[in-house]
Amino acid sequence: MRGQGEGDALAKHLLKPENDEVIILQPRGLGSGDLIGQVRELVTLSLGGRTDRPVYHVHADPDPAIVDNDAARARFWALFEAEFNLASQPYCGAVHVKHGRRHEHRVYSLVRPSGAVVDTAWDFLRRERCGRIVEYEFGMPSPTPSKHSRAIVAALREQGRGDVADWMEASGTTEAARPVARLSPQERLIETRTGVSLDDLRAAALAAWQASETGEGFLAALKASGLDLRQGRSGPVVVDRTGTAHLATRLIGAAARRADGTRIPAAAVRERLAGLALQNHGDGHGQDRRAHDRGASAAAPGGGSSHGAGAGRDASRAVPDRDAGGTDADGGRHGGRSVEHALDRLVARPAAARIRGRLRLLSPGRNRQLADALDAVRGRRWIAVPGMTDMWGLPIGERPRLG
Repeated sequence: MRGQGEGDALAKHLLKPENDEVIILQPRGLGSGDLIGQVRELVTLSLGGRTDRPVYHVHADPDPAIVDNDAARARFWALFEAEFNLASQPYCGAVHVKHGRRHEHRVYSLVRPSGAVVDTAWDFLRRERCGRIVEYEFGMPSPTPSKHSRAIVAALREQGRGDVADWMEASGTTEAARPVARLSPQERLIETRTGVSLDDLRAAALAAWQASETGEGFLAALKASGLDLRQGRSGPVVVDRTGTAHLATRLIGAAARRADGTRIPAAAVRERLAGLALQNHGDGHGQDRRAHDRGASAAAPGGGSSHGAGAGRDASRAVPDRDAGGTDADGGRHGGRSVEHALDRLVARPAAARIRGRLRLLSPGRNRQLADALDAVRGRRWIAVPGMTDMWGLPIGERPRLG
């Protein structure tokens, strides 16, 4: 996944204690001594790039049928870096050991010293091609099913790897029905963050759709299930109990396809919901949700939340309205709220809160750790490469090799 990398959430994810063992990798091109500092340094080094998503998080998880897990991961990373021309890019990461199985996370900077950005177009297909080569070379009996199988075979033949292409075709993977994952990576993150099962949400939305014949009936059926219907930036969105928005056309269409294999067209959903006077998602919904959480917390045994996966959490720490972002989500800023809404919210904040925000922005110690990490990199010995400069006109150098 590509992202901004800001904050420490990514580093904390790599350090999560639920693993049996976390082995921090030796970083490349970074001077910070810990993983959190290394991710911050990656972000700092990428600030001059022409992208708002300069960090690339990838993980390699060899199939259990591969006996030599370490060698398989090493081979994958060699192929991966050659494919994306990342061999000289800084990275950090960790190896996770869980239930005796190892997988490896790496976080790369996509911004080159010149300010250019690494091309990651068609990255799913290109990464899977690397994976198929590893599976073949390490003796797996058949390749992992992929919706890109035919394109991967064609690309392998162009690269002179007809042996891998023949192996894939002999397995029947190019003729099999294209597999559909239950959740996309983004949807898995949303499900983990909110504690709301997307399968359950889809089933509830489909049941409401099938139990109604009009937009008003659909809205009433949703509310009876504890859901709501709002207007998002890309159309009506189904809002779950955490305030997360899911684009109604995608949610219902995916639910129908999983239920009986037939997809309800987006046009049919839009036609039924046309004419409904829906409140914009984000307008007052946060207050409604917080009131609901307070009531649920008071009603639950022990005063805790009654929200299943979120039970026991403080209602004051409920997930705020945010953009769901995944396949079933309404794309846009912060759950569909527009920029003008943000200005209104800032103006409406209490005077004391506005003063605290101003002081935090003016604090001289803010981002000091990032500045220290950058200074540490700049303080190392470099050898200038004649005739090469970065986007600011400063000489591009190479670290001297020792020994």
